[in-house]
Amino acid sequence: MIDRANMQGVMNVIRQAELANSQASDASLRISNEQQQSRFASDLLAAIRSVNETQMRSAETKTNFEARGDVSVTDVLIDSQRASVAFEATLQVRNKVLKAYQDVMSMPV
Repeated sequence: MIDRANMQGVMNVIRQAELANSQASDASLRISNEQQQSRFASDLLAAIRSVNETQMRSAETKTNFEARGDVSVTDVLIDSQRASVAFEATLQVRNKVLKAYQDVMSMPV
């Protein structure tokens, strides 16, 4: 089963990236641009740290299985899949942010 907290954090970052992209031209935002950037940056950093922790936990589980055998194969596979899904979601966030940046940069001034 996928860790809901990690996936929820990643999904929140994706939603914020999409929201920032769709509302970039809306001048009536209630939150100042600096606050919005700061919040997005902190959410993105938290999500990346969460993905890193998931990958480190997966590597540790695999090492424990290989060295001592005190971890079941299912635990190794589940942790590996969690890390894989979290990393794949991170790549999708990166792609969305990059696309939003390219869209903004290609706008006529």
